[in-house]
Amino acid sequence: MLNTGLRSIRYMNERLLIFGGIAAAIAVMTTIVFPFWNLIPNMVTETVTVKAVDQGGCYVQTHDGFVIKIPPCNAQPGQNITATFDGKVRDREKQI
Repeated sequence: MLNTGLRSIRYMNERLLIFGGIAAAIAVMTTIVFPFWNLIPNMVTETVTVKAVDQGGCYVQTHDGFVIKIPPCNAQPGQNITATFDGKVRDREKQI
């Protein structure tokens, strides 16, 4: 009977070790390999210059020279408008 209890405890410890390893791997993957905070937008509002307009939206140039597409707008090329966009798009372009 004592032998059966030790097997049961050993089996439970093995399961806890496996689940702990999986949890640790998930924690490492979400913070180092694929940081989940990249999914949270960093909305920036600034005055931008409209460079082009098409049916899908406006292509605007930010103050630091990056061209970003924003949703439909009623502006003409060359106009300065105030636009809100995800600042992380600009940060990703800087890394390229």
